[in-house]
Amino acid sequence: MNEKHCICEDMRQLLEEQNKLSFEGFRFICEELGFDTIPIILSNGKCQFEAWGWTKRGDFFTTSVFRLESLDERNCCASLSLLEPVDIDGFPVDLCDDLFALRRTNNCIIVDLTCFCTLQPLSPKLVDRLLPIIDPKG
Repeated sequence: MNEKHCICEDMRQLLEEQNKLSFEGFRFICEELGFDTIPIILSNGKCQFEAWGWTKRGDFFTTSVFRLESLDERNCCASLSLLEPVDIDGFPVDLCDDLFALRRTNNCIIVDLTCFCTLQPLSPKLVDRLLPIIDPKG
């Protein structure tokens, strides 16, 4: 693999670590840690890659945070699912504004990884993080 496509190697390593997090591929260990996603942001060096999708509620959202679902190393392509950034109240937000959690969605895209030169991983603890229960004051 040439230097131009080193992001493919990074994505392969990310997928391996993500599988280890979810205990995928283990025969004797089957504990649930609650983490099976390493959220990532992809960039072409000048700007972050963004995609748009629809929530289960039918709302439109844009995101620059994804989960690597599968990798085609031969063609340097990846299947990514879209993660919806939400605030502490569960409302969609821009990544820079009051991010509290990343909500999984059923939206997937396939991307040519040769278009990107960097990836930035985020904390797995952000994915499907439970929103706090706020008792109303009475």
